[in-house]
Amino acid sequence: HEAALKKHLEEWRRVIFFQNSVFFSARPVPGLSLEALPVGGGGAAGGGKGGASRADGIPLVGGGNGSPASAGGEAVTVIEGGAYGIPLEMMTKAERDKRTSQPQQQQQQQQQQVEESMRELTLDLRCANCAKAFTDDKGLLQHCKETGHFPVGKEEVVPPTKELFVQYANVVLNRAMGERMARWGREYIDPQKFHEPTDKFQKPLGVRIFRAYTCEFNLHKPNPNPETPCRLGLTVDLRAKLMRTKSLLDLLCEGQGGSHPERVTYDAKTIAATKRRWNNEVVIATYDKRCYSIMDIPFDQSPSSLPVQGLGISHAQYFAQKKKITLKYPNAKPMIQVQGRNDQPIYLPAEVVCANELDPQIRAKLPLVASYTPRIRHEAIEEMRRYLLPGAQKSQGGGLLPALGIGLLDERVVVNVTKLPLPVIVAAGVRIPEGQGGNWAPLTAKANYNANPNKVVQMNVVVVYHKSIKSSYQSVYKRVADMIRHHNATYQFGSKPFGVVEAGDMNQHWGAIERYFGGTKLPDNVFVLDLARPPRGQSNDPAYGAVKCFLAKGGFLSQFVNFQTHDHGRSRDARDEKKSTTILSGVARQILSKCGVRVWWVTIPKEVPLPAVFVGVDVFHAPRKFDPKEGKRKAGKESIAAIIVQILRSHNPAENSLVEIYCETESRAAGKEMELGPAMNRAVSNALKAFKVAPSSCYIWRDGVGDNSIEQVSQQEIPAVRQALSNPGQVVGAKTKAADVPLSYIVCQKRIATKFLTLQGDAIPCGGLITDIQGPQYKTFYINGTSPPFSTPKPVRFVMAHNDPPLYGVSPSKLAWALCHDYPNWAGPIKLPAPVQMAHKLAELAGEMGDCGDTINHKKFAGKIHFL
Repeated sequence: HEAALKKHLEEWRRVIFFQNSVFFSARPVPGLSLEALPVGGGGAAGGGKGGASRADGIPLVGGGNGSPASAGGEAVTVIEGGAYGIPLEMMTKAERDKRTSQPQQQQQQQQQQVEESMRELTLDLRCANCAKAFTDDKGLLQHCKETGHFPVGKEEVVPPTKELFVQYANVVLNRAMGERMARWGREYIDPQKFHEPTDKFQKPLGVRIFRAYTCEFNLHKPNPNPETPCRLGLTVDLRAKLMRTKSLLDLLCEGQGGSHPERVTYDAKTIAATKRRWNNEVVIATYDKRCYSIMDIPFDQSPSSLPVQGLGISHAQYFAQKKKITLKYPNAKPMIQVQGRNDQPIYLPAEVVCANELDPQIRAKLPLVASYTPRIRHEAIEEMRRYLLPGAQKSQGGGLLPALGIGLLDERVVVNVTKLPLPVIVAAGVRIPEGQGGNWAPLTAKANYNANPNKVVQMNVVVVYHKSIKSSYQSVYKRVADMIRHHNATYQFGSKPFGVVEAGDMNQHWGAIERYFGGTKLPDNVFVLDLARPPRGQSNDPAYGAVKCFLAKGGFLSQFVNFQTHDHGRSRDARDEKKSTTILSGVARQILSKCGVRVWWVTIPKEVPLPAVFVGVDVFHAPRKFDPKEGKRKAGKESIAAIIVQILRSHNPAENSLVEIYCETESRAAGKEMELGPAMNRAVSNALKAFKVAPSSCYIWRDGVGDNSIEQVSQQEIPAVRQALSNPGQVVGAKTKAADVPLSYIVCQKRIATKFLTLQGDAIPCGGLITDIQGPQYKTFYINGTSPPFSTPKPVRFVMAHNDPPLYGVSPSKLAWALCHDYPNWAGPIKLPAPVQMAHKLAELAGEMGDCGDTINHKKFAGKIHFL
């Protein structure tokens, strides 16, 4: 009897799911229906005196009215429930019309008839009493005969919302994957399958790389026709998960001369330094791949000496008995105190955790060692199909998904791909040929902009150099100045800098700059060229954010040159010299862009009404870190929203030699993505006033919005921008009103799992356009903006949330593709249109500043791309 009860409970555990505040069950739970539940907790079904009404919800736990109290103070109230089928969006038009037009009373009568008559049930090769599916009716009938179970029947059910249906499908999918694989974050891996990459000398890089699978169900349809029913589609992606081969115990022992872990001793100075280095850092447990924040490192305890609270055994015994892990060094100190569930401290042996942060030299090699080609991703899709095909898995009833009615057609989603042509790109009068559409940097290095000598602006350059490059900073400055003069652009550097500042590390860096600017009378058109060398072991200068913050407050343009990436003062050979020239050539181009020069011109579709306003919006969220005061992980600082407003007046490149870009940032509560209407209104209004333009069209490119938030966000932001467009400021001839300026609102989703492969499993080319996968509500298209050689191209999904009729004649895909070539920081196509990519760059820069960019002098930077 006990064994049968245990098996029965396990079967129920397998088919019930908790997701946030929703409880799902794959089959009816006896006694858990709204009609059967006691209203008022413990009373008869239907309620009694003082009981809650069903309209208010039914309290089960902690709700008063006789419901049992919870030791932790939690409350559980049933708000609604029911038996659901597929959403209306997945039904044909005839099925939807029948469903929506059918009187409610008739539906209830049909439901009652179905419940009363078993004759209405139809066979669908699943068992109604356990989570098993079968490939034919013989197997199902034999199972029912042996167990006394019944087949699943066709019952009248309520159509759920599409969001609830997709949520259920994905929670079942995650359970199915968890039955076969180990979870690591949001992905799943096979812990036994990994490889350890080596460098070109066959020396191990010190990491293990696991194949991590991510799968997701979504609704889609092949065309935007509202009458076309949606289908449930599975997206499979493959990512790399990396883990150090050395544990934290290994690292600590190496610092003590490589002594045996159980014999090493630590003095007070070493203990203090170790705690400063590792407290609040994130580590990974090697046995279950969970991440933890270190709260403390007790050096007086080992796994054998520290007991597990409430169990009466040591941590070494606990790992051996509960985790089936025999520790190699049970007497090795220290233990690692981390934050567990409910913010409670737990202790882990140092040999089973490793650092989460990778060394800079390993991160630089990630594109080569941790990327997956289309062929490998093709194999991953085949691997994941086994979780959906009935009978593909021999154990546990042939797989959870088929057993719960989610089957898979034995086919891929096939789409048509259109190769978008290279837009017309002109750099200083020279058109970029089709063959160099992937990288036109060599051509821009030779560009001559033929600026009018009477309109040339001499920049007053202040050179800041690290004291370690005192002997070479002058020659580096001369090379950069010569490259800028060679371009013959509107902005020039003099043969000698206006001022020179010697700096050191950290506060000796920003402190030297603050002293110079505080004690020097400066002319107009100041440009700061910072030749920086980060401290040893660091790839980026820690003073970068502080220096940028100080200079942005004063409205000073600046450019960093990182001598850690390459020492431009010491070229060992011709190869070194060539690399230096390539980098400094890019620096010269970036300096001109920051000053306001349009370094190349991209032709957009002629149908776009001009002058046009392009608005790019993105929000930067600071990474979460462990806060020892609050005892939990939280964002280190506020989130930052960035808004880019770009003006385009003419289709003639000769009339657009300088950029017209205005930008603003706004700090906000950590994690807040929405409610940007007022900030967008302010930024667009200020841009129109600064450039004195009356627009004829407006395109908004919005990043960071998920499918479920598109409607809410667009309804907040579109009216705010319309209001700004209706009042373009003191512009001669401005007669437009809000309704007169047509507007398009496009959401850009770049963090998606969708990848496109050819039928042979190869990558699709750069510029591939896909329109055969549409969302359930909005017109959608995908563009494959890049095509890297060592990995699979990652497309961007563009969702047309709104498009005014006057813009129907403009191809949004061609406009997006043209703007993907207009980002001045990269001489090649990028994944996103330039306005939203620039917003991303600006938000990220403001996120590095101590004041979150609140003091940036945006008005002084009008017409400058200062944030590159």
